[in-house]
Amino acid sequence: MTLYDELRTIPLFARLDKQTLIETSRCVRRCTFRPGQYIVFEDEQTPGLFFVLRGRVRLSCTAPDGREQVLAMVGPGENFNTVSVFDGQPNLATARAMSPVECLLILQQDLFALLQAHPDLALAMLSIMASQLRELVGLVEDLSFRSVRARLARQLLIEAAEGMAELTHQELAERTGTVREIAGRALRRLAQEGLVRLERGRVIVLDAAGLQQVVEE
Repeated sequence: MTLYDELRTIPLFARLDKQTLIETSRCVRRCTFRPGQYIVFEDEQTPGLFFVLRGRVRLSCTAPDGREQVLAMVGPGENFNTVSVFDGQPNLATARAMSPVECLLILQQDLFALLQAHPDLALAMLSIMASQLRELVGLVEDLSFRSVRARLARQLLIEAAEGMAELTHQELAERTGTVREIAGRALRRLAQEGLVRLERGRVIVLDAAGLQQVVEE
């Protein structure tokens, strides 16, 4: 598949005209990463904007005491490093490949040139940034206003919507802003209530409606 064809699979580019896609494909670099490999580090300068073609990328930030908060899991068609590309400041998060990952990278200077030449691309980029901001506001609301139990239930519903929730207790704890022991206790309670079934390395959602009620508690 050519770079032009792969760009068309990414929502940001899907509705753009042929000429814009052709010019964008000339600026794109293909990158591959092994599972566990770090792509960019928090507080370092960004090379540009990444678009995920295959695999999953984990975005996280780390507190001075070493605690880690997972901000998002980025999958095919999504992008990361938007903020640092536009404000010129260091990366807000560390990006790590959670599986074999293939990305397309547009260097910062190339992206700016494309946006100036193609206003439709600039508008599409603004829409994507607005969507990412909403997701971060949702994360802040979760951490501020929902209990660990409710946050776990919400995360399980999100994962189950994409298929089997193949997550360890540690991964769930990181994504919901708690520690493994507390996440484990909350998961066992959900299992006792018949809402989920716990298996090694994954959680099977048995009652989505019941989990939604927990989210709304």
